Amino acid sequence: MKINLLLLFGAFLFLFSSCENAPGIAKPGKLDPLPYYDVSGFIEAEIAKMDEERVTKSTRINGKEESLEVSLSQEEWREELDAFIRADINKPSLVSSYTTELQGDILIHRLKPGAKNSVQEIRVRIIDDRPIWLTFKVAKESMFYTSYVLGEVYMNQRTQKIDHYGIETTQKIWFLSPNNMRVKGAVLP
Repeated sequence: MKINLLLLFGAFLFLFSSCENAPGIAKPGKLDPLPYYDVSGFIEAEIAKMDEERVTKSTRINGKEESLEVSLSQEEWREELDAFIRADINKPSLVSSYTTELQGDILIHRLKPGAKNSVQEIRVRIIDDRPIWLTFKVAKESMFYTSYVLGEVYMNQRTQKIDHYGIETTQKIWFLSPNNMRVKGAVLP
């Protein structure tokens, strides 16, 4: 009995080690391509270029609007654009949850019917292998709560940095009035 178990274990080890460089298995130092557009990677790369950039920022909360000019550190940019980072769909559990199509120069990822995730759609316009703009739609619904988030970021083709962005959120809790918040920012030259 013990000999059979040892032989089985040895055969398993042999098979496991012989598959190390087999085709289709990721080798150390090489990453497999992501199945969907890398939204969080794109935003993180843009944040790295944006330290202490001045921004004209307008916020609207339930109809009350305010505008101000601020300089944002990279950490503040990360907080400002966090909705984009959280909208990334490159997770192993979502690998077959989206359709991908190309309409002209616009790449579109849409949640398949019946698939479970809050990110409903991501659109990226790509020209000469560079993103021109990116948008996303998020929807969360339950019996007592609904939440919708729309985000958009546009690139300045001259500076190759973020030009302007917007994030709008609507939340509705059962029996309460909906809350609507919008943040828009335009990077100053």
